[in-house]
Amino acid sequence: MVLYAVFWLLMVSISPLPVYLAKLEESQYPSLWTIPDTLRSPHILILGAGSSTDPKLPPNNQLSTTTLSRLSEGIRLYRQHPKARLIGSGNAKEKRTPQAKIVMNTAVAMGVSPSDTLQNTTPFNTESEALAYFNRFGNQSTVILVTSALHMPRALFWFKANGINAISAPTDHCVKIDPEDSPYNWKPSTRKIEITAALLHEWAGMIYARIKTRGSNKKAAPRAKTQKDS
Repeated sequence: MVLYAVFWLLMVSISPLPVYLAKLEESQYPSLWTIPDTLRSPHILILGAGSSTDPKLPPNNQLSTTTLSRLSEGIRLYRQHPKARLIGSGNAKEKRTPQAKIVMNTAVAMGVSPSDTLQNTTPFNTESEALAYFNRFGNQSTVILVTSALHMPRALFWFKANGINAISAPTDHCVKIDPEDSPYNWKPSTRKIEITAALLHEWAGMIYARIKTRGSNKKAAPRAKTQKDS
């Protein structure tokens, strides 16, 4: 057990394996440089990733670095289209200020028109964020989905499961390739441990998502058959 623990520690903190696996995940969806011309009034949905409610801090400093990164990408895309609208998503625990509101307050503080902001204040995870968007806006339009690159595959899975056509706009990349400094090295780093934890979280979340949607499809099949027969 001690040898196994040492081997595991070496793999996740020294070897380039975590960085390589994260890069494979993040490379599935390229960055969205511009909004497609075919979208008339695009919704830019910014998925939540944590915030605090410290009244002594301005709204941008209440957001986690991940949420702030997602918001900055959303604002960059928002400025490309005159009819784009930003949508903040996320609830809060213990009746605190919803994360969606803090995100949109930050957007307004950064120059976004208040009339171009919307809030979904009920979701508490990716699954409920997709459902909340569907319940409010349906699936007739295309949404630009802004979330971390490592989280994008699971986020798109939930939105597609709800019949929502989403365009990926990944940001907050764990791995950024610098031609002069390769990330694939054998240097000890706590960052590699953080990347490993994030990978395990996403893989576990995807397994849960596939199992749950598969079970839902099996339950839905008999009902559809009965209606058709009747």
